[in-house]
Amino acid sequence: MGVFPSPMDLPIRLIPPPHKNTTMKIVGVGAGRNLLTAEAIDAIENASVIYGSKRAIELVSDHIQSVCREIEDYSRISELPDDAVVLSTGDPMISGLGRFAKPGDTVIPGISSLQVACARLGIEQTEIAAITAHARDIDRAMQTILRELKLGKTVFVLPDTRFDLHEISEFLLDHGFSIPIAVCEQLAYPDERIVIGTTRNPPDAKSDLFSAMIGGAIAHDDLKTAIGVLGPEGTFSEQAAKRWIGYSSAELRYFDDIDEVISSVGTTIDLGVVPIENSLEGSIGLTLDALLKYPVTIIGEIILPIQHCLLAKSGAIHTVMSHPQAIAQCRRFLEANYGNADIQVTASTAHAAKLASAQEGVAAIAPAETAAKYGLEIVSANIQNVDENYTRFIVLGTDTDLPAPTGHDKTSIIVDLRKDRPGALYELLGEFASRDINLTKIESCPTKKALGDYLFYIDFQGHIHDELICDAMKSIEGMVAMLKVLGSYRMA
Repeated sequence: MGVFPSPMDLPIRLIPPPHKNTTMKIVGVGAGRNLLTAEAIDAIENASVIYGSKRAIELVSDHIQSVCREIEDYSRISELPDDAVVLSTGDPMISGLGRFAKPGDTVIPGISSLQVACARLGIEQTEIAAITAHARDIDRAMQTILRELKLGKTVFVLPDTRFDLHEISEFLLDHGFSIPIAVCEQLAYPDERIVIGTTRNPPDAKSDLFSAMIGGAIAHDDLKTAIGVLGPEGTFSEQAAKRWIGYSSAELRYFDDIDEVISSVGTTIDLGVVPIENSLEGSIGLTLDALLKYPVTIIGEIILPIQHCLLAKSGAIHTVMSHPQAIAQCRRFLEANYGNADIQVTASTAHAAKLASAQEGVAAIAPAETAAKYGLEIVSANIQNVDENYTRFIVLGTDTDLPAPTGHDKTSIIVDLRKDRPGALYELLGEFASRDINLTKIESCPTKKALGDYLFYIDFQGHIHDELICDAMKSIEGMVAMLKVLGSYRMA
């Protein structure tokens, strides 16, 4: 056991010795006494004097046989006397202490908590970027974490005791990173603890001394984001969802109708992707109704070009099936070529393709991609009324998923006026005009309570957290019977 100096000796003042340049050993003590290498133990046991932080000295106290000196300023280790051993609580090259070494000094890596965490989680160290998050510069550390994640790295964070994992999770969510987080405590000790969560639901650390692993390299099936779409496989909703998630890990779940997708958000699925309007046929009433009914939040949008094909198994076509919107978007083609065919409605274009695959003489209007999925031939391609055909899809989450402002945002609301009176809508729109807020859409829909009773669905530029938008919402709220903010999100 080492001999600790009296409080008067701590911290020591380092004075450059008058003799030759010193050589020393910088020893990594890793994540603790259970992780010391043989070389590190030998250096510690044979040291004439040991320097290190209080924590580093405590970690290797069982092997100390000489005098210890606590130091606070590691940047001045070049001033220490000859034969000094300096303790680093992590790998010296990872923690940065190795940069203070001089030619001739010996750097002895420890078995770091990073190495243990990678081994426990099955992650290659080449995928990891190690970051020290000092509380005095936590903003810089957070920006560094964000930069490394954008480069595709998984980040290993050696935190300060005041590091707030929930704060960094919120920061990353605001920048679009819904990814796994692992909290690693007491690695290689009997009470070792590794808990995996996500930036949406970060795990708690039971002690101040923990490390965190953040990023997509943490493989854990339970952490995949579950995204609901209109099924079966091959729908345009599926295409939109795949475009939204890109290369991130997510599980697609298929539902029979739009209402079922939206009602499941926040319960059996994390997100939902549904169509809300088409450039030819306008808004989709089922989606608008469900947005009013369920506690969901729009967190994004995707605009997808729509190209319809007529798909069939074989034989003369006597029946054409598809979603009502697809049928409407291809009406000219159907009238010109299949005027005598029986037109039947299905829940989705992919569902129509699935049904057509099981029946002779039945065709489906569906995406070309579904032909191979269901063993169908493309009878005719690009059969929509006009080539410029687009559908806007929205991504739905819960109120905890609201994205941060980006400067290119859109907000969607539903408004129920107090009563039908002259000038009521004019006054409402005046709140936007007086603040120079640009409306991108306004649509009336019946409340289904009484004839002539309408709701207004309004989209406008700006984010609900913008001061101007927030002020407008406060004014409007006092004018109407109901105001529901559906969400603020980056414009596609």
